[in-house]
Amino acid sequence: MKIAIKLILVTILLASCGGKDNNNPSPPDETEKELGAFNLVFPDNNLICTEGEDNGTDGVNIEFQWSASSNATSYELEITNQENSTIDKRTANTNSLTVGLPKGTQFSWSVSAIVDSNTLSTDSWNFYSEGSTTENFAPFPAEISVSDNGDGSVTASWVGEDLDDDLANYDVYIGATEILELILENTTALSITYNITAGQQYTIKVISKDSNNNSSTSETYFAF
Repeated sequence: MKIAIKLILVTILLASCGGKDNNNPSPPDETEKELGAFNLVFPDNNLICTEGEDNGTDGVNIEFQWSASSNATSYELEITNQENSTIDKRTANTNSLTVGLPKGTQFSWSVSAIVDSNTLSTDSWNFYSEGSTTENFAPFPAEISVSDNGDGSVTASWVGEDLDDDLANYDVYIGATEILELILENTTALSITYNITAGQQYTIKVISKDSNNNSSTSETYFAF
C-alpha cells in the first residue's frame, strides 16, 4: 500500500514538472510601427522656386526636401502639374529627391511616409518653377477647410494666394452628387455656412480668379 501511494506521488510530481518547456519561450508579439509626424521643407509654399539648377532642356532640376518621419522605411513624392493635371510619383529612401521639371510652371506637391502597410501624408504645397516669362501668374489653388457646427450645418472656409497680388474673387460649388451647385459666384467672401445631411459625403469646389482672367481650381470632400 505504501509503495502504491509513493508511485502516485511520484507520477503527480513528474506531471507538474513537465508541463512547460522553459528553454523555448514563446516569441513576443510584434507591435505595429507608427509613423512620426513630419513636414515639407522645400520648395517653399506659394512662392517661385529660384534655387533650381538649369538642366539645359528648357527645364530645371529642383531638390525636394522634407523632414524625416520616425520608423519610415521609404517615402513617396507626388508632384502635380497644375497646368495639365499630370501627376508624377517618385519613391525615395531618404528625405530629399531631385526632380527635373519644366520651367515657368505651377506645381503642387506632397509626400507620404511608408512603413510596412502604413502611410502618413503631408498637406499639399504649391510653387512656380523658375524661368517663367509670364507677366501674369495664375492664382494658386485655394486651401479649403470645413468644420462641423453641430447643428446640422457646416462652415466651409477658403483662402487663395497669387504672386501678382491681383486675386479678384471666387466661384464656390457644393453638392452631394457629381453635379455641384454654384453657391457663390464672383464672391470676395472667404467662408459660407451650409446645411448638410448627417453621414452624407459632400464635395466643395473653389475656383480662384484674378483680374487678368487667370484661374485655378481646388476641391475637397467632407462628411459629418
